[in-house]
Amino acid sequence: MITTLDLFAGAGGLTLGFKRAGFQSVGAIEIDRFAAETFHLNFPEIPLYHRDIHDFRDDQVAESFNGVNLIIGGPPCQGFSVAGPSQYGIIDQRNTLIMEFFRFIKILQPDVCVLENVKGILSGKMDDNTKALSKYMSELIAIGYHSNYYVLQTADFGVPQHRERVIVISSKNPNLIPIGIRGKFVGKNKRVNVEEAFGDLPIVEAGEGTDEMTPYISDPQTDYQRWLREGSMGVTNHTAMKHTRRLIERFEHIPQGGSLKDVAAEYGQRVRGGTSLDVNKRYKTNNQRLDPKDVSPAVTASFQSSFVHPYLNRNLTAREGARLQSFPDSFVFCGPRTLMSKKLLVREHREDEIGLSQYNQIGNSVPPRMAEAIGNSVMELLKREGYEIV
Repeated sequence: MITTLDLFAGAGGLTLGFKRAGFQSVGAIEIDRFAAETFHLNFPEIPLYHRDIHDFRDDQVAESFNGVNLIIGGPPCQGFSVAGPSQYGIIDQRNTLIMEFFRFIKILQPDVCVLENVKGILSGKMDDNTKALSKYMSELIAIGYHSNYYVLQTADFGVPQHRERVIVISSKNPNLIPIGIRGKFVGKNKRVNVEEAFGDLPIVEAGEGTDEMTPYISDPQTDYQRWLREGSMGVTNHTAMKHTRRLIERFEHIPQGGSLKDVAAEYGQRVRGGTSLDVNKRYKTNNQRLDPKDVSPAVTASFQSSFVHPYLNRNLTAREGARLQSFPDSFVFCGPRTLMSKKLLVREHREDEIGLSQYNQIGNSVPPRMAEAIGNSVMELLKREGYEIV
């Protein structure tokens, strides 16, 4: 049995991919309440530690997770993202969490370590003078680990979105570091498009739908849909947000593949708190209507307001976002659906319950289909080196 310890586990995208590749997780650590609820619901067999990773003393780490074969995880990446604080020259304190990942490696000395992050980690800094990835890899060298990093395009792994991610794989045994990560779907003609991703989902207009299980209304129409529906009796997390009439009118004028930039001024945004038109520059990333014949742009943590359905005049449901991330329909998300839901908790004086919404959890996740390809690449090398696989 080849075991993993999952740090910064989130909702469990990386965990799910490695589970499908044949690994068994012996523990997962996640600080966010709602992400932890999602993880526990979908992986009840995995011991979950809902706590701050800093709270683990070195002796507790050694005692709790001794003998684990792999450490996997994606330290929070918002500080490295081009859309995050780094664009303003601000160093995000979360950038240092990569060294907590290293601390667990140093204590446990696993056979292989797999770290996932945004492409911005290649240049992202922990402080004014220290590049995070360089620091991480140099510290690994000091304790005997070799490393290689890969810039992966999720669309090349059967995930219906353009999304670049950096994967760092480290081991004391160079034979356990893949030359490259191979996928089954490399090549533009093999990519999964938006229509293939959720063309079979029940049609829900703005304000309609439910988070509860809804039976399928048709047979799967594509191989990707068949793959998503394995082991599932229906659809969950498929509630569409309510929109004003004005916003729906704006959506009606956005062409497939277009955005707010393609809408006449009369249907544009109004200034905050007023009725006059907002004449500030518009961006292509505002209200993007997905092209059904193409893969989606990157699904970020705030995708609830970024994308418009390719045919319907509304933003995406959480389930549609999950399918763009390659989460199967059997995977259910917990917590409030949107950021707006979180604000409601504040008004109800339940600030302690604020965490990551369903949309946040989905956008922050490692796409499971890509994670499975990474896991398969590592598993193949472990088998060659004679590890016992149960």
